[in-house]
Amino acid sequence: MAKVIEIEENKTLKLNKVMFRELKQKDDSEIQKALHMLISFVKSKKLTPYGPAIIHSRTVFENMQPIQVTRIMVQLKESPQSVDSPYSFKELMRAENCILARYRGDAAGLQIAYWKIHVYAFENDIALKDDMYTVYVGETQSGISADVFVETVK
Repeated sequence: MAKVIEIEENKTLKLNKVMFRELKQKDDSEIQKALHMLISFVKSKKLTPYGPAIIHSRTVFENMQPIQVTRIMVQLKESPQSVDSPYSFKELMRAENCILARYRGDAAGLQIAYWKIHVYAFENDIALKDDMYTVYVGETQSGISADVFVETVK
């Protein structure tokens, strides 16, 4: 798979019937475990996941200290009757006026897509919000495909 990062402006990320869980200050292995547990929970409720996993991350401040908050999300084909803690559900989530980076390459290089969005925004005088959405489109033996969305301040 060739390494490619394509940038597009004014994109909208629209998510329907989203089951999610928020995590604070977790590393990648804990996020992967939580995602696996979310998918297992969805299946135990006899719900059908739809599309790829989505990771939403943002930084919040608690007691003047920055904390990374990660929301792991999956879309569903149907709405659940009930949702048990620590999971939550929203019928619709939208991120509008985003800069999109379409990343194709080694999973270890995904961070470069975030950097490219920030450089693009800097060069074009675009203010960014702190929320970042990563949609894991696919995976092959030679790498991953992921779409990274970052909302702009309008």
